[in-house]
Amino acid sequence: MKKTYSQIFEMESGILCYDGDKSILLCKAPDGTGKRWVKKIHDINLIETVTEDARQYYLSCEAGEIEGFFIAINKDTGATAWFIPGKAYFQILYGDCLYAIFADERKIFYLIKIERADGRKVWHRQIDEDLCEYSFRSDRILLTYESGKIEKISPLSGAVM
Repeated sequence: MKKTYSQIFEMESGILCYDGDKSILLCKAPDGTGKRWVKKIHDINLIETVTEDARQYYLSCEAGEIEGFFIAINKDTGATAWFIPGKAYFQILYGDCLYAIFADERKIFYLIKIERADGRKVWHRQIDEDLCEYSFRSDRILLTYESGKIEKISPLSGAVM
């Protein structure tokens, strides 16, 4: 009998298959053949999104309405490079860093700039819950809210410009 996975993510460098019943993440070659590695991921309901760069997969894992974590996994071995607790709603690779919007246990939202190599927070900035648009450039991050508020953020420091 062929195994059915609850979630399948077809990435450029491989296929990630998550079995939520067994909490197992399987990585296969891009053509779907051969098992590269298998990893247990405990205490999550589902994987919301997967992003990748040359070395790592970045997974946003949901454990509840506002619970979860963001994890970086080595593409070759499946080893955890680092993780950040909290629910990640969005992530984008831009330049040498990763940017993510997180909510903490109090439902306070933050834009976080993360060093991809080690998961270190370069900076974080509290943002409003009604964020509806964002754009990234080398000289600014533009955040637009449903209320009409617009913020220009420095990509270097996270400060309002």
